Amino acid sequence: MTQPPPPAEAKKSNRLIAVAIVMLLIGVAIGVAVGWSLGQSRSQGAQSEYTRVKIFSDSTAEATLDNYTYYFAYKWWGNYDPQKPIEITVQGLKYSLAATQGSRYNVGGIEVVESEVYDDYVVLLVKPL
Repeated sequence: MTQPPPPAEAKKSNRLIAVAIVMLLIGVAIGVAVGWSLGQSRSQGAQSEYTRVKIFSDSTAEATLDNYTYYFAYKWWGNYDPQKPIEITVQGLKYSLAATQGSRYNVGGIEVVESEVYDDYVVLLVKPL
C-alpha cells in the first residue's frame, strides 16, 4: 500500500504546477501580443501603399502616381451623373464611378478604394496597379 507524500513534498509539487501554469499563460500572452502586433503592422503597411485623396463636392483634387497626374472630381458643378458622381481623368480618358463606401475599382491603371462617402465629400485610397 502506498502512502501519501509528506506535506513538504506535496507543497513543492503544487508550487511546480503553479509555476508551470503561470509560465504557460505568459507564453500564450506573448504569442497573442506578437500576433496582434504583426497583424497591425501588416494592415498599416497595406494601407500606407495607398495615396489618400479627399474630394469635396463641386471640387477637384489631383494625385501623381507612376508619373501620371490623375484628376478627381466629385459632383462636379451639376455636370455629373447622379448614379456615378465620382470622375477620374488621366491622359484625356475619363472614368465615372458610383459613390459606394467600400467599393474597389481598377480604372486607368490605378486601384481605387472608396474609403469614405458623404454627401459633401468622398475619400478615395488610390494606388498604381
